[in-house]
Amino acid sequence: MKTLFAAITALSITAVALISPAIIAQDSGAPPAIFKLGSEITAELDRAAASSASAGGWSVTISPGVSVRRRSSSVAQYAIIHPWSVEIYRILEGSGTFVTGGKLILPLADSPDPNIVRTQHGIVGGLARQVSEGDILVLQPGTPHWFSSIDGATLTYMESRIQITTHPVQFQ
Repeated sequence: MKTLFAAITALSITAVALISPAIIAQDSGAPPAIFKLGSEITAELDRAAASSASAGGWSVTISPGVSVRRRSSSVAQYAIIHPWSVEIYRILEGSGTFVTGGKLILPLADSPDPNIVRTQHGIVGGLARQVSEGDILVLQPGTPHWFSSIDGATLTYMESRIQITTHPVQFQ
């Protein structure tokens, strides 16, 4: 009986030790998630598109480093490199030809952001892929990339850009 009582006591102490951190974590006041309705995202993209034409497209920020971007086939697209960041795209709507790798064709265009090296002249070489809804692309720092064509009027994708280094990576 003493052995059974000791085992139950030890089990109870272990259970309290394991459950207590979970209870404390629940009381931390941390937000449950960042959330934005799809209808809000679409409305914001529509408003932005109505007010300007942009080679970079229009974007709605969901959280730092995460946005939804819509690009238009009616404007020239920049070919770009992000020397410090990984980018992840998930195509939400539309389709087009996406080129990765190769080299940016000079001359470079002015850029408002040192993490965006860009040209309006495209990429020489690289691998062209047809992308469409549901596809996911992961671009390592320094990887040249661009939409050489967009089928239809627009292409929409979720973009996550995460800075992973302070030393530029560039393959050209």
